[in-house]
Amino acid sequence: MSEIHAPAGIVIPTFVEIPFNSTSSSSSTSTTTSASKIITPASSSSSTIATPTSALAAATLSSKASSTTITTATASAIPTTNATAPTNPTAAVATTTTDKVATKANEKVKVLSLQDFDNPATRPRFLADMRESLIDLGTFYIKDHGITTEMTAGAMKSVQDYFALPLEEKKKMLICNSRHFRGYKLIGEEFTNNQVDHREQLQFGPEQSALPSFVPTQSPDYQGLQGPNQWPASTLELLPAFQPHIIEFMHQLETLSHRLMEAVALSLGQSAHYFRDLFGDTPYYRLKAAKYPSVKNTKAATIGCGAHKDTGFLTVLLQDMVGGLQGQIPATGEWMDTRPVPETFIVTMGEAMERMTGGLYQATVHRVLNNMSGQDRYSIPFFFDPSLDTRVPHQIENLDRSARLDFSNAQTRKELPKADGEKFCGLGITTQGNLSFPDASASSSRHATACVDDEEEGWSSGAHVFETVHRCHPEVYARWYTHEE
Repeated sequence: MSEIHAPAGIVIPTFVEIPFNSTSSSSSTSTTTSASKIITPASSSSSTIATPTSALAAATLSSKASSTTITTATASAIPTTNATAPTNPTAAVATTTTDKVATKANEKVKVLSLQDFDNPATRPRFLADMRESLIDLGTFYIKDHGITTEMTAGAMKSVQDYFALPLEEKKKMLICNSRHFRGYKLIGEEFTNNQVDHREQLQFGPEQSALPSFVPTQSPDYQGLQGPNQWPASTLELLPAFQPHIIEFMHQLETLSHRLMEAVALSLGQSAHYFRDLFGDTPYYRLKAAKYPSVKNTKAATIGCGAHKDTGFLTVLLQDMVGGLQGQIPATGEWMDTRPVPETFIVTMGEAMERMTGGLYQATVHRVLNNMSGQDRYSIPFFFDPSLDTRVPHQIENLDRSARLDFSNAQTRKELPKADGEKFCGLGITTQGNLSFPDASASSSRHATACVDDEEEGWSSGAHVFETVHRCHPEVYARWYTHEE
């Protein structure tokens, strides 16, 4: 494995061997793995897909990586991942190969209309198409999503304007200044699948107050994720529309994500309440803006973003019209160009969903190629997860794994009787409003403990999210989480 160099004092996660037991899957992959050992990053990097994004375009990347081993193939000699359904949600499994296989276009990726979900007459077809897409490819495009082109264009322009600022101005928002993993990251400072990403990045999250009870090295690490974004006064002076556009875009994406998760629940044969109950009143989300500068040759950069899966539940991506995003076809291992489709978002599942469905719905393996278009490209992925204090069940109980279900009687949350309530599934979900955090003095091994699965209670969503951001931004952890303030 190639050596990774990091800034002084920053620890890059090492690679370890973990046991892997393949689970049943609907994938038609010909290569299988059973009780074998696969080399994986100790906290495998699943940074989100960064893709192109101009104003109102978006495409869907995805491939269905089976819970058995997927043989990766690439159109160029770029190492990629063979991803498998993780037995632990914080340990994404990956191996590499450099086989050359021609890329495919994205004809197989369905374009779904959210209006068809809202209409009882067309809802059964919509849910059948969603289920087929997430079983076969793990992704789809969504149109008629309710977010206006003015909103997407405004958010995209705000991102482009920010990246056009002088470097010294952008450095005022460096991510290492934020204990909450919010802010700017310079090009070449992030690794995905053991490769340096060629992109600038900007990270945001829910606008919240920091928890006053949080104590580094004592409190559970994920409690440190709650807090405000960075908004330097000088930046807002230069870009007065920047903050309001980003905040409003996140709010609208949160609303859209709730609707999509409601549809996903129904497509799995569950109540429309299922994921709303699970995610709680304060779902945690991250918005990433990325710029991929155009390069003249591949010697100038390794890859836009290395092949990986997202680690969470749901990713909604806005991308511009430049292109470069690819998803992997699970049945063949070939790479598929997920071309931008105007006025759509790309929707894809992450590893948490893959785990909860026992591999029925697969997390997408995707990458972004070097941008040699002559134009800079931009993307804005939005990652949607439960409240940080949620305990996530290991799997959905009694899940019907049939290729097709009868959706003729599927009802949305609005159509269900109010008596069913928000706790329809009886999951006993805890939220910020009713949770008592553990006594800080009793949690010195807070990170290790938080990551351990409990056979009855499930796994910690907050610990899972923290594991992801820690891997992607170890400099933040080194500065804020290794000693008491």
